[in-house]
Amino acid sequence: MKLMSLQCPNCNSSVKQVGEGKFYCENCGTSFLADYDKEDVEVEKIKTEGKLRKEQLNEQLDKQRRADAIAKTNEETAKIVRIIVIVLVVVFLVIPGIVGVILSIFMVKSEYEQSKIRVQQEQASREQAKIDAEEKEKKEKEAREVQEAVEKKLRLDSFKIKPEDIMADSFFVDNATKSIETQLKDNSNLFYTNWEYGEPEYITSYILHAKNEDERTQNIVLSIYKVNWDKVYDDHTEHYVMYDGACLENVSYDENGKLKTDYEPHSMSYHSEIIANQFLSGYSDYDQLIRQEIYGNSDYNYTEFNMKGE
Repeated sequence: MKLMSLQCPNCNSSVKQVGEGKFYCENCGTSFLADYDKEDVEVEKIKTEGKLRKEQLNEQLDKQRRADAIAKTNEETAKIVRIIVIVLVVVFLVIPGIVGVILSIFMVKSEYEQSKIRVQQEQASREQAKIDAEEKEKKEKEAREVQEAVEKKLRLDSFKIKPEDIMADSFFVDNATKSIETQLKDNSNLFYTNWEYGEPEYITSYILHAKNEDERTQNIVLSIYKVNWDKVYDDHTEHYVMYDGACLENVSYDENGKLKTDYEPHSMSYHSEIIANQFLSGYSDYDQLIRQEIYGNSDYNYTEFNMKGE
């Protein structure tokens, strides 16, 4: 066999083998054939015969493989059919029962879990309610203790009220004086046109502290006035003098440290004397007033002072 150039004789470019003894130039598109001699023909003949025998052998092997494949396929098909039948039986007979059992178990478990959750929630609710109640009771107790402490301090402080404490609170003194003088006028009980009521004349005041500890808030400020009445006639005037006063009870401190009272004074006594068939509240004898209203009040300790500061 002659050796031939692997370059294109037209463009001198490389060529590509595209078949048995065939070549092709990709540059210029020229095709070429190999030049075979007798020796090459013999070699090719031997190759061809060997190839034919190989093909015949492969064909026989293919037939045997196809026959084996068909037999295997038939066997597998029969097996699949049996499996399908078993599956159908399981699907229509066994699975519904299993599913029912599973659902029943699930439902029972679900109900149990829900019941357990409800019990836990109720228990948590009870515990929280208990905690809230304890917390509320604790806060209320603390509030009561604070209030009791404040009230106790106020009671103790109120019990210690001295005349100078009263005089230091001008607002209290002004209101107390006005209330007492108004009360004195209300006590005059003068309803005849020929009776004239003169302005009350302030004499003195007393602060009374209860001896009993349970009555410590019942501090009393008692102010005494001299009251003049005139009964006017055409030819003369009759003059009368009475000693009267009023009590301000529960004089104490408020939460702001200021003095307080109910500002509803009442007469120190409903003792009255008859003058010309006219009732006038009070005492005609000053010493009798002091003996009865101050010295004779054994439930209180007393201190005299001048509330008007004159």
